[in-house]
Amino acid sequence: MEQLTDEHGPQRAAEKSKRIIMFCDLRDSTEILYHFEQGDYCNPDGSGSPELTYDQFILDVHKTSYECLYLGHENTHTEIYGDGLMAIFPEDNTKYIMENIYQLTRRMRIYNEATGAGVTRPCIDVGFGITIGNIAMIYYYLDQRNHPIGMGVHEAARIEGRSKFYDARILISESFFQDAEAFIRDDPRFNYRFIDRVRLKNFHEPVSLYELLVDNDPRFEAKIGSIPYYSEAYANYCKGEWGAAKELFLKVHQDFELGTGLVMANRCDMLAQSPPTSDWNGVWSMADK
Repeated sequence: MEQLTDEHGPQRAAEKSKRIIMFCDLRDSTEILYHFEQGDYCNPDGSGSPELTYDQFILDVHKTSYECLYLGHENTHTEIYGDGLMAIFPEDNTKYIMENIYQLTRRMRIYNEATGAGVTRPCIDVGFGITIGNIAMIYYYLDQRNHPIGMGVHEAARIEGRSKFYDARILISESFFQDAEAFIRDDPRFNYRFIDRVRLKNFHEPVSLYELLVDNDPRFEAKIGSIPYYSEAYANYCKGEWGAAKELFLKVHQDFELGTGLVMANRCDMLAQSPPTSDWNGVWSMADK
């Protein structure tokens, strides 16, 4: 491939540094756009015109997310990807990221519980994926901006992509959890639940995934209540006791209405039919992004 250059010669990435990387994405955006195009969101004044256009809606989502998540720090970097946003934060911003996520999810709940949500305008559900990794910033002459490169960017994107799969809103890696754990324990607005230990697609090393819980989530108490049953189920799962694990995972799904339990119960069925090798340690390799 021909080397890309600008008038100053070849562009080189800056030295790598440890940063917090976050992806957040508007869920069901294709379905939302479809309903806009079908004219399903109508103004309550009876005029037949929409309360807002899709362009106005998606711009407002980006504006709100950007305002809540961008910290104004000189070393903070943000990029918009379609209906999602990526943010790169200095390593010492853990507490502030949690606070800003809290404010964004609080505003999201207020919006979803207001009159007209889901009828005259879409409801909003945003998923998050957060990790800590070494990245470098490289200047692209094509748009005259710096852009991040490094495995941490891919890891955060993969984690966000799994958040809906696990029925989790804010899915975080073990590395970010270790930084955030003290803040979580000291602030009653936050809690966490362990989700799974996986090998993300195209990654070699496994990572533990947790959900960061916030008390403005309508299912906050249910998620906390499910933790003892899920923990016991996961312990059975790691020991290869598929029947006992499945029973408890299904309890999490049925009694607490959490999709995580069904995901894991179905996995127990798969493993019972095709048992893993004797060195099984509970790590599940993801085939999809």
